[in-house]
Amino acid sequence: MVRLFLTVVLAGLITAAPGAQPEFDPAKDVLGFSNETYYEYHTEPDGQVTFHRRSVKEEDAYSRHCFVMARAVAQFHQFAEFRPDLPKATDAQYRDLIRRVSRIPVWSHGPVRKVIIPGYADLAAFSADHVLLFQKNLGQWWPSFWRLGNWRMVLPVPRAGQEHTAEWLRNRLDSGHIQTVYLTRFRPLNHCLVIYRYTVRPNGDVDFAAYDCNQPKARPVLRYQAATRSFYWPRNWYWSGGLVTTLKLYVSPLR
Repeated sequence: MVRLFLTVVLAGLITAAPGAQPEFDPAKDVLGFSNETYYEYHTEPDGQVTFHRRSVKEEDAYSRHCFVMARAVAQFHQFAEFRPDLPKATDAQYRDLIRRVSRIPVWSHGPVRKVIIPGYADLAAFSADHVLLFQKNLGQWWPSFWRLGNWRMVLPVPRAGQEHTAEWLRNRLDSGHIQTVYLTRFRPLNHCLVIYRYTVRPNGDVDFAAYDCNQPKARPVLRYQAATRSFYWPRNWYWSGGLVTTLKLYVSPLR
């Protein structure tokens, strides 16, 4: 009887009815491993960050998956419900659940009912216990790099467009959603974040709290500067800090 009950749960026939998304917790609603970068970064004595391509052996690490990881965090937050009160499943069953969630388009309303993840309280615990299972089943890195919307990075970005993006992000968060964004400075930086909260400063600047799969334990802030109508990403181990172009990500099949 217990086996039959668990099988029904894993088949998705017993699922959670959709409702308002819970508040995003950057300690629990994230993946329990980090993205490795294609380049190796070094901070020079003058404070600048330089980079060079990793060796072939180092490239075998889980690298270049920032699109995949940001998408997965959004998908599990939107479309999955964690049920620690239910018995844990087998690796094969968890593999099927990971694939099922990761194949739901982020921009869609998703299934009528959420996908149940038994035996775990949150994504961080689930993914930390099954790192390889996640890495092998979330999807390949290269299709994300060839998304049509990525080519926007070569186009001029008017300040009015960035102002619109900041306002759109605020409205998106106010409606109870989290949102993936694409940061680019062409070659020095092409990266993805998940924005989950914002605060407005007295001068009109907006601090957008972000999940960054390159530094999952950090609590970085993507700042929108009202006076210049521009976004700024702070210095970290892979970026010298400064102006970035911020674009909407996973809002449609094309971008």
